[in-house]
Amino acid sequence: MLLDRRSLIGLAGATLAGASLAGRAFAQKPRPLVFAFQPQKDPAAIRAAADDVAAALSKRLGRDVEVLVPLAYAATVQALVSKRADVAWLSSLPFLLAQRDGGARLILAEVRKDNAGRARTDYDSVFVVPADSPLKSFADLKRQSKSLRMLFTSPTSTSGYVFPYARFVQEGMLKKAQPPEAIFKTVAYGGGYTQALEQLLAGRADVAAVSDYTVEGPKRSVYLPEDKQAKLRILARTPGVPTHSVAVSAGLSPAEARAVQAALLDMTKTSPALLSDVYGASGLQIVDQRAHTAATVRAIEQTGIPIAGLVK
Repeated sequence: MLLDRRSLIGLAGATLAGASLAGRAFAQKPRPLVFAFQPQKDPAAIRAAADDVAAALSKRLGRDVEVLVPLAYAATVQALVSKRADVAWLSSLPFLLAQRDGGARLILAEVRKDNAGRARTDYDSVFVVPADSPLKSFADLKRQSKSLRMLFTSPTSTSGYVFPYARFVQEGMLKKAQPPEAIFKTVAYGGGYTQALEQLLAGRADVAAVSDYTVEGPKRSVYLPEDKQAKLRILARTPGVPTHSVAVSAGLSPAEARAVQAALLDMTKTSPALLSDVYGASGLQIVDQRAHTAATVRAIEQTGIPIAGLVK
């Protein structure tokens, strides 16, 4: 059956109207949210837990969430600064760098339970040695440093570099801005907590600097299995490290940031195990950005670490 001119015009109008509505609906669908996770342990191990968090977050936000696990701490900062990542879970020095270079904002901080069961937003940096190491105290480390191979987690790790460095300055082992290489036989970086501990166990270092929760507490097996944990022991502690935080990039709107914050807080209440499986934290809470990172700022000032060139 032939259509007259009026019918053709009506059909064309309806088709265009439908296409316009479909186009607007497509345009209104938000792009995927990219969530970066700092590589504190093996990136492949992080991804499985991070994917579960992303799926739960996506359901709460009504928006696709993609996971990004860079191979280095610095790459996590760069992703947040360049806005390739919208959200990142990272430690306080990387956050401060992302804030400095890209206007990142802290929206939540980890809550961790210590061995006494207390919920805290700070933890200890620890020096770890093999269980059979002749070193028995920090005094031994101090006295024998020239013959020791020191392994830090990363140059941008708070507990695995900044706080140990500050301890060396406080103990009179280093002068402000003097590099650790001046007092140790060798200095190396593991790239993440698990990697640093694995290298220590492999005999490639005598002492490693990491976070306390990687070698003690109910979630230490997130970083190393118990048979390997038994071959390590804590030599000394440096307290007061701010827990890791969730930050958002400058490209994320305040409304989007609030939605992410609310969704993660809801997960803390309803699905804490999902969050715990990533890095071992018991949950997340709102904190004052300046107050939470103050101890790291002081440690940086004490050490004189030249962070001006880091990451930027």
